[in-house]
Amino acid sequence: MDISVSSTLADRLASLTAKFDALEERLDALAENQSLHGEIQLEVVKLLQHIQGQQVASLERLNHVAEIQANTIEEGVSKEDVASLNALIAQEGRQRTLDLQSLKQTSNVSARQATAGKLPVRCAFIVHSIPMWDALSDVHAAMLQDERFDPVVISINSTPLGRGAFEGEPDVSRALDKLGVHHLRFNMEDSYAALDILKALRPAVIFRQQQWDACLPPAFHTPELTFARLCLVPYALNLATSLGDPVTTEVSAFGYDQAYHRAAWRIFCETATTQSYYRSFKHSDPDKIVLSGYPKFDRLLKSAETPEWPIRSRGGKPFRVIWAPHYSLGTNGLGFGVFDKIWDNMVAWARESRDIEFVLKPHPALFGQVLRGDGLAHVRKTWTSMPNCAIAEQQYGELFAASDLMISDGLSFLAEYQLFDKPLIFFDSGHHVAFNALGKMAEAATRRVRSFDQLKKATLEYKDGKTWEFETARKTLLNTLLPNRGEAAASILEAIAAGVLEDRH
Repeated sequence: MDISVSSTLADRLASLTAKFDALEERLDALAENQSLHGEIQLEVVKLLQHIQGQQVASLERLNHVAEIQANTIEEGVSKEDVASLNALIAQEGRQRTLDLQSLKQTSNVSARQATAGKLPVRCAFIVHSIPMWDALSDVHAAMLQDERFDPVVISINSTPLGRGAFEGEPDVSRALDKLGVHHLRFNMEDSYAALDILKALRPAVIFRQQQWDACLPPAFHTPELTFARLCLVPYALNLATSLGDPVTTEVSAFGYDQAYHRAAWRIFCETATTQSYYRSFKHSDPDKIVLSGYPKFDRLLKSAETPEWPIRSRGGKPFRVIWAPHYSLGTNGLGFGVFDKIWDNMVAWARESRDIEFVLKPHPALFGQVLRGDGLAHVRKTWTSMPNCAIAEQQYGELFAASDLMISDGLSFLAEYQLFDKPLIFFDSGHHVAFNALGKMAEAATRRVRSFDQLKKATLEYKDGKTWEFETARKTLLNTLLPNRGEAAASILEAIAAGVLEDRH
């Protein structure tokens, strides 16, 4: 290779290597100081982030230079030679990334150790979805009343299906205000600026609402949060064998064996069945997977005392129906959704049936991710223009309590609505992924239909007083779903307090 052609690249690579070596020396010195004094050195964390930012910027510049030189190759120098050097640069960059990740995790472990055995236990709740808040709200409320804990709630942006812009934090913040939940707002465009603040808070424990990293800004991905003990209370009961990944058993790695699951300090399980699912992968200490019961179910059961219906009374009490469509339209992916197939029928039925009130309760990803723009605006306008129709998109326990019947094509509502002892009609798409053992139990406790005519007929039967014929199946399901009824949050608090004080890993 003609050295004159690639000298700029080689010089930049040497400069980059020297810069990283110098930064790592500084990092080693800071880490040693941290070890000697037993204190959290936030400078270490900030330096790591600075190194990452410099590395990315430098590699981008090098790639740009490589592209320019590849397009202006002098006679006698092959594209293969330039490509080889470019590959070496990329390899160097990848190795530096791995080195920095290793250093970061070492620093994070040291930071976590600094909070071991100390009370009160500061717990950060990173909240990006209000419909999912029911899974954690009782845990947070219990911590507020327990002097062993210091809970902090934080609202952030997200993108429900892991694609598109990160947004929605203002809506989350407003909803938390309405619920009376004091919180911090991490609505800054640079998520790493938010991470600086989070680390300065020095939480011993972090709760994130979902196991998937792609839904959240990069600073809230699993590797960035291991400076604290990661905990998970599932946002919904998983009823399917697959959540989009190919599986040969009823246990989905997408649902039970993600990076967050593996890095978690505690996973709190709704049922003994879900506990067995987590443990089946054998990638984590089985003792960290705790059967606590499900605080979300306890929260939903309590909401029966405060029913709330979004349609103003027009005299008398019309029959109240919740229509809860899933987001997974079409035959790809989960394949539960039938919203697009029955929308026109539902609108026509609502217009002709003013003695029935319909509340549309969409899956959070249906509005804004699957339906968007003019199409979503049309749906909203059409539905809410009818006096007997409304849309509900936030917490839903009180909505369930005020209703008479639910129509749903899946998924978690097939279990959650059963808590209210009301008719539940499951519209089976005929091409969804298979149910797991819990899903089969939930399906057996529903009235299953396969067409709109069947759906309408079943609804009107229950409206006219038909007795619910799946009561035995419902009792069997609820006996499985409620292993620690009313005590799930208390169980979680005890496990956290004991674990932090004992400094168990």
